[in-house]
Amino acid sequence: MGKKLKRNFIPFIVLNGMLLLNTYSHAQIANGAGKFLGNITTGFQVRSDFITYWNQITGENEHKWASIEGTRDRMNWSSADAIANYAKEKNIPWKFHTLIWGSQYPSWMNGLSASEQREEIIEWFDAAAKRYPDVQMIDVVNEAYMSDPNNWNAGKHAPIPFREALGGTGPTGFEWIVTSFKMARERWPNAILIYNDYNTLEWPNEINWIKQIIQKLAAAGAPIDAVGFQAHGLKGTSAATLKSRLDDIYNAIKLPMLISEYDIGETNDQAQLDNYKAHIPVMWNHPGVAGITIWGYIYGSTWVEGTGLIRNGQERPALVWLKEFIKDNPDPPNDYPNLLNGGGRNYRLNVITRGRGTVNISPEESSYEKDTEVTLTASAAEGWIFDGWSGDASGKQNPLTVSMNSMKTVTASFLTEDGKQDLVLNGTFSSGSDSWTFNNWSGSGSGAVVNGEYSITVSKTGDNYYDIQVVQPGILLEKDKAYRVLFDAYASDPRTLKVNVGMPEEPWTGFLTNVFRGESEVNLTTTKHTFSFDFVMEKTTYDDSRIEFSVGLNTPTVYIDNVSLYEIEPSAVLEPVHKKKREKIKIQQKGTLLTIAFDSANKSSASINIFDLRGNLIRFAEIKSHSVRNYSINTAGISKGFYIIKIDNGINVIKSSIVLTGN
Repeated sequence: MGKKLKRNFIPFIVLNGMLLLNTYSHAQIANGAGKFLGNITTGFQVRSDFITYWNQITGENEHKWASIEGTRDRMNWSSADAIANYAKEKNIPWKFHTLIWGSQYPSWMNGLSASEQREEIIEWFDAAAKRYPDVQMIDVVNEAYMSDPNNWNAGKHAPIPFREALGGTGPTGFEWIVTSFKMARERWPNAILIYNDYNTLEWPNEINWIKQIIQKLAAAGAPIDAVGFQAHGLKGTSAATLKSRLDDIYNAIKLPMLISEYDIGETNDQAQLDNYKAHIPVMWNHPGVAGITIWGYIYGSTWVEGTGLIRNGQERPALVWLKEFIKDNPDPPNDYPNLLNGGGRNYRLNVITRGRGTVNISPEESSYEKDTEVTLTASAAEGWIFDGWSGDASGKQNPLTVSMNSMKTVTASFLTEDGKQDLVLNGTFSSGSDSWTFNNWSGSGSGAVVNGEYSITVSKTGDNYYDIQVVQPGILLEKDKAYRVLFDAYASDPRTLKVNVGMPEEPWTGFLTNVFRGESEVNLTTTKHTFSFDFVMEKTTYDDSRIEFSVGLNTPTVYIDNVSLYEIEPSAVLEPVHKKKREKIKIQQKGTLLTIAFDSANKSSASINIFDLRGNLIRFAEIKSHSVRNYSINTAGISKGFYIIKIDNGINVIKSSIVLTGN
């Protein structure tokens, strides 16, 4: 973050006019655990009690360029050296924080030409590499977020103002970041090179940006080994929401994640403890998180007020709990157990399905040692055919053997029997939430892949269906072509689910203007069912269409699986539902009995649903009628008020507003 230099070092407690040295007899909290639990310096000093708590160290300000070379060509390494020497003495890893950052860089850089700035950057990198050739981790670039890299006045964090010295924007919009990482790799071949930023676990814009930019930078050749998530702003975030975000990001970036600057600014002990209990277990037990660094631990000497874990010499409840939690969980899931052991690497294999089918992975592990051979076997679902592999493998060989010598993503494609490609990626959620985005605009909810299904939990309803949703953009739909949407779904209790296909941005145009055979708003029960509907794309061809599953007005949890959207032949399209002549009905109430009378003869069975005005399903019934013109439902127990009734008898689907008199 945009930290200010601190010099308020408080290594002692003042008690009755006497100076007493803080001493604690216990070992490091994460000593011997499968991940590190680190912290930072306090006021440019390493406290004597540091090693009794923490087994990784980061300098809060000591390795920032302005701290070392505030005056041009005069470098002061004394405080920086103290950290490196301490880590070596105590045999714990340390991180260099940071090489390139648009804050706390030397102010004299602003008056130089681009060529002079580049020379100074090279000089800075060379000096740091010569001084610390064996550093384990480096924040190469810090806080570079820009909503529009070509507009300096757009939303941003702290990108360097001298980007042109490192190549400017370039084809990725962030060529200067690519250059920075390449320069770092030339000088530190074995260090873990990290991109570090804030709000990337907190805000949708930054979350989506980090998912996209890491992929772009890697594709452009930036040797990024891990991504740091500062996590300063997680106060009040639920465990379910945090896990959903970590899952979503991890499936997208496919790199080790480091929680790099976690803190909870709370003067209230219980509130701080509650947040630690919500967040630390999720982080510690996430297989993609290789370690956690807490940003300060002495109350009154931290960047954010109230974040300290030791106040007046006493451990706050959050620290007491933290020690017990790590003690009870010494071996958390970790896809990168060798990350800090001499620069060793484990490689992750990400297998995605496109279309209806499955892939068997043998052996199936969270990560693989170098040169492990993995066999992939594709099996098409009924009505589909296997079409081949793409990504880090190609061809139609089945089974396929993949040699794990790098992080790899392999996609298995399945086509319909008439050769149409599924336009939805990872519709079976075999690769977690990869290609899907969870949106929470109002209310409170979370999304995550559980047992191969996408689960959407609503803890507080929003004002609209779309306030809580899972979506997938980037779908090409062509004008006048017919398409089919197919998915499986159920819920923890009966409720509705609203499906839409449309634009992901203003004017948010929907494309379901001509829906056939089925409906885009479906009633879910606790039993999994397959739903489908067809539509014709009547709008202009659009290459960033989005499929949406929205749940914001109901609280029961929704489970979605096997999502497909594919082109169908026009001859397969049935009569459009919304173009049918609307059937006239008459609704009568007598006590708690509601009778629906049709104008014409119909099938002798129907489903009847009664909803409140927020879309909550209040009553559901499957009706077998003695008369093909009349259906009845008992409304006993339903409060007086306005409701929506929906009748589906297989021929007509009719909705009407009603006022129930109650009982």
